Amino acid sequence: MTWPDIVATVDRHPRLAAGRFQVEAARAGVDAAGAIANPTLEATGGEGFARVGDDSRGEWGLALSIPLGWIAQRSSKLSAAAADVEAAVAESESLRRDVLLQLRTLFWNLVYEQARVDSLETLEEQTAQLVSSVTKRVEKGESRPVEATRAAIELEKVAGELEGARTSLLGRQAQLSLWLGGCAGTTPVAAGDLTSLPATLDRDTALAGARTTNPALTAAQARTRALVSEVDTERLARVPSFAITGFTTSELDRQSYGVGVAVDVPLGNWNSGRIAQAEARLAQGRKQAEATALEVESSVIEAQAACRAAVVAARRMTDKTVPLSEFAASTMEKTYRLGEASLLEVIDARRTLLESRRLYLGALVQAHIDCSRLDALVGEEPR
Repeated sequence: MTWPDIVATVDRHPRLAAGRFQVEAARAGVDAAGAIANPTLEATGGEGFARVGDDSRGEWGLALSIPLGWIAQRSSKLSAAAADVEAAVAESESLRRDVLLQLRTLFWNLVYEQARVDSLETLEEQTAQLVSSVTKRVEKGESRPVEATRAAIELEKVAGELEGARTSLLGRQAQLSLWLGGCAGTTPVAAGDLTSLPATLDRDTALAGARTTNPALTAAQARTRALVSEVDTERLARVPSFAITGFTTSELDRQSYGVGVAVDVPLGNWNSGRIAQAEARLAQGRKQAEATALEVESSVIEAQAACRAAVVAARRMTDKTVPLSEFAASTMEKTYRLGEASLLEVIDARRTLLESRRLYLGALVQAHIDCSRLDALVGEEPR
């Protein structure tokens, strides 16, 4: 399973499905904000009696009222709804990058566990050869019997660590299979090259990319625009709401038709409280947007430094530490076979090699994870 294989299945993730429904809801909100208010039809009926005489007849009236007050606020409400859509789209994109980063981390951890198992299997085989060599020397009387025991103990230590690594590998496979919605019992195998270190961005380039494409910043800016439109809506609510009414009435002695106008009279409420509330929310939103920008830039600086440091450490391990440890272990084994070094020196060299390989693999996977985190913050999908 390669990384592109995982990316091809990521849209099935439930969090991303939830994000898509959030966008659909926001787009429906635009339709709701632009909807035309329904007219009101009023019907009355009764019995009318003449003041003089016994005449009576049924009376009825119809009135159709068309509200027009919504027109003043329609534009600002549409602007707020459109900003909500942009925020929802940006949040959905942010969710996608978060999910991809989590999957990317799982992917590289699985690659790391596979490489660790392979390394320990090789080391176990080499240690078994050392045990065989020591046993032959003991049988020939060239070494003391206790050295065979020490070599067997060292082999057991490597075997124990290998067993632990295999258990961790099974756990990583099960975890990735669960995230991908795999069937029970499936064991994914990650096809990735730990030794191919990612490219590192310089700080200025990373910050510039985050400022322009990071979805968290886009969402914060869109939410601020929505709050601006809400302030406009509350201010326009001061405009008196009015409605046009057409009516017809059939009474005992007449039939009448007419047109009326209904207007709200803002004597006791000029919407000052709601305007102040909307303005305070706008001020809060602007400060939150500033805080989001600072948090994103701070995270980018931290991630960029971590990415660069991890890559540098991995390169040093690749170029110097591991080759030197392998050379020392190989030299000690050859020297031991010639009878010029003790078994303890050989074991110590092999333990150093084991630790070096562990640190080497850890440095490689850390470089990939840290640089993937930087990619997500800059606004790029992890590669």
